[in-house]
Formats: sequence, structure tokens, C-alpha cells
Amino acid sequence: MSRSDDGYVLTEIKSGTSAKPEHTFDLAFQRVVLEAAGFPITRCEVAHVNRDYVRNGEINPQELVGITDITDAVTEQLEKTRTLIDQALSVVASGTMPDPSPERARLKSYGEWLEIREKFDPPLAHDSIHRLPFMNAEKASELIANGITKIDEISDPSVLGKSTQRYLRTVANGERTIDHQELSRFLSEIVYPVHYFDYETSQSLLPPWDGTRPYQQVAFQYSLHIQHEPGGEIEHREYLHRDASNPMPALLKRLREDIGNVGSVVVWYAPFEKSRNTEMAETYPEHAEFLKGLNARVVDLMKPFADEVINDPAFKGSASIKAVLPAFLPELSYDDLDIKEGASASRLWKDVTLTEPDDPAREKVYADLVAYCTRDTWAMVAIHRELLAM
Repeated sequence: MSRSDDGYVLTEIKSGTSAKPEHTFDLAFQRVVLEAAGFPITRCEVAHVNRDYVRNGEINPQELVGITDITDAVTEQLEKTRTLIDQALSVVASGTMPDPSPERARLKSYGEWLEIREKFDPPLAHDSIHRLPFMNAEKASELIANGITKIDEISDPSVLGKSTQRYLRTVANGERTIDHQELSRFLSEIVYPVHYFDYETSQSLLPPWDGTRPYQQVAFQYSLHIQHEPGGEIEHREYLHRDASNPMPALLKRLREDIGNVGSVVVWYAPFEKSRNTEMAETYPEHAEFLKGLNARVVDLMKPFADEVINDPAFKGSASIKAVLPAFLPELSYDDLDIKEGASASRLWKDVTLTEPDDPAREKVYADLVAYCTRDTWAMVAIHRELLAM
């Protein structure tokens, strides 16, 4: 809070890149409390990260931070906030528990609250709509308002999200379904030599290197399995950046040597890898033609699962590789690895490379990173084989 000519400016400082609805509620509560204590508030604002800031030399704090005025939105929320404060005090003073229904959760807290609700009595019914994958508070509220509380009471799945609808269709079929014609068409798009490819990336609020933005996903590692002909031997190549310098120049140099200019580049969820290539092409125009050509060769192995060419109840409505792999090849999981998902890979690489380069666990982390990224691309090799066998 800071002084202005005729009162005070109330500033909420956030590490995100924009003002969000929950910030309006935060500031409305603070404003009610402060004005009741005799501090007139003339302006409410959110200080957040400027997503368009590009580092060039030392970080410029003024350019890094953006300010969004939300005074009008906060003012509109004041009366409701006063009412909610009274309701909250009433709940605190009550001797009975308030309604714990998960559909009452808001501001994206449904999943977290659902985990807590599972510990209460009476337990949720085994066929409760809350047990559907990818359910949220808004969809649950809509169903309950129409008298629907159990999964088998849903007669119109169109009110649900796409992934939940996919799950219900699969459960109704009762077993794995395959559109063989469409699968053959998809597989015909994959041209040898096939390059099974995956990036690992790191992001930071404060851009660590010149030319990078806040929260930019910077590739520091890749894994690449290559099969030159159907049924042929498979070779593996990989890159992992091991010092605090900007990883992208060295990674791109190695990638150009490893991946060549012909053959499909098979990835899982193409928008991620293609976006990284597009961003690097903008930063390093000398690699732009190569990266544009790379994107043109990308085939998304996730597509037949996302498009329900292949569907299985075991996917639970998801088309992620972590959901598909156990259903296809349960022996090829991530359970034996010390790093099992991308967020941990990103955090650990940054810890031992940028934050604590003298960490004695550094080489162990690097070995774990190689094992994890390699598993991602080998999983694609194995799933592609399974699709061909179908």
C-alpha cells in the first residue's frame, strides 16, 4: 500500500503474467478491512510479470513488471465481499460443519478440495459424478442442479468436457475400440527414417539469459531415437546442457547434426515441440529455415488417441502418454525411474545447473534426466510398434 494525493493505492504483487479474477476478490477483502480501519483506498491494482519483456543485459525491473488497474472491478465486488465476510464469520461461530460438497469449490480448487472431501464421512458414492475424470465444479454444479448426482443418470454427455465425454463413450463400449481404416491412414503419414523426438524445458520468472522472456520454456535437453527403415535397428542420440550458459545455441547446433533433413519427426503432443522450435527460430534466425523444416516434418503420435481412433477404458479419458503407455505396455512404465514427469525434470535441472552447480547430487540428477527423457522417446517407439501390429 502506498500514499496517493487523497488516499492510498492498494497493490497486490503477483508472480503471474496478468490480473486474474481471484485478485479482484483478494483486493476487495483487503479494501473492506483497510477502509474500515480508516485508510481510504483510491486505486486498486495488480503488479504482475510483463510477459513481453525480453532480457537484454541486466534485468530492468521497471520493464519486467506490468501494472493492471482493477479499481472498478474491486468496487463492484465490495458489497458482495462484505456479505461474504459476514457469512464466513457465521460459519466460524457455528457448531456445525458447513456443506462440504465438492461442486461448491471455486477458483480452480475443485481437484484439491475433492481430495480432502474423500476423507470425510459419509464417503462419496462409488458412482458419484465427482469420480468422473476431468470433472470440475462448474460441470458438477450444472448436473446437480438438474438432479443428476450419479454417473448412470447422465443422459446428455454433451454438457461435460471433451475428455470426460471420451471416457464415458469408452466405458459404454466396454473394451478397447480401434478404427483400423483411420489408423492405417494415420500411420501412412509416418515416413522413414523415423525420428522419435522429445524436448525437456525449463522456465523461470526472471529470464536467465539474453533473448529470453519470463516463463519462456527453454529447451535444455532432447532425446532422439532413429529408425532408418521398417523393422531396422534403432539408434539413440541425446543432448543435455550441463552448464549455466544459455542452452539453446549448443542444443540447436547438436540437433542439426543429429536429426538430418528427411524423414518424419514423431512427437507426443506436437504443439509443445513445434512452439519451442518457433520460439527458437525467432531468437536465432540463422536456424529459422532448419526449424521451420523440422516443424513441417512433425507427426503427432498422440493424435489417434486424442481423436478416438483408438480408445480404451484404461486411458480414463486422457490421451497423455502417461495414460496410454500403461494400457498398451504395462511393463514399460516410469515407475523404475527417479524422475517420472517433466515438472520434476525441469526443477531438478535448474537446481543443479543454475542454482547450486556444486551440488554433489549433480551427476546423479543428470543421469536421471537422461534416463527420463530417453524413456519418453522409447515409449513412442514401442507405441508406434503396437499401432503397426494392429
